[in-house]
Formats: sequence, C-alpha cells, structure tokens
Amino acid sequence: MTRTADEIRDWLVARVSTLTGLPPAEVDPDAPLTRHGLDSVALIALVAEFERWLGRRFRENPLDQYPTITALAGFLAGQPGGPA
Repeated sequence: MTRTADEIRDWLVARVSTLTGLPPAEVDPDAPLTRHGLDSVALIALVAEFERWLGRRFRENPLDQYPTITALAGFLAGQPGGPA
C-alpha cells in the first residue's frame, strides 16, 4: 500500500508525540527529530515501527539522510525534496 506524504507525516507526528509526551501541535515536522528529545535508541525503535507500518524494510536508517518528518515523508512518498 502506497502512503501519501500527508499520511506519513501525520503518523510520524503522532508517534513522536506519544514517545515524547509532547502534544502533536508542538511536534515541529521541519525540525530534526533529535530536537524533540529522541535519543538514538528511540530513533531506531521509531524506524522499526515505521517499517512495520509501511510494510517496507530499509537497508540503512532513512533518518540519516532525511532527519525531519517533512523530509522523510516527502522522500518516502516520492515527492520533491527526496528521490523517488
């Protein structure tokens, strides 16, 4: 199933909100995820959950190249801002 950038962004905002305790409105999709207080262990767990949700495995951590929610959502949806 192909997800839109909006669906991916909304899912990531919701998960970061749950993991950090921040209200969803305070999760800045244009800020690096580490700025929300997620450490490397939390980021790896987030990517693992994300893989299950998308039904897709990554060879490398996509957050290394796309460290913000907006950049990652655009890349995965094949929109400008990331290669398809």
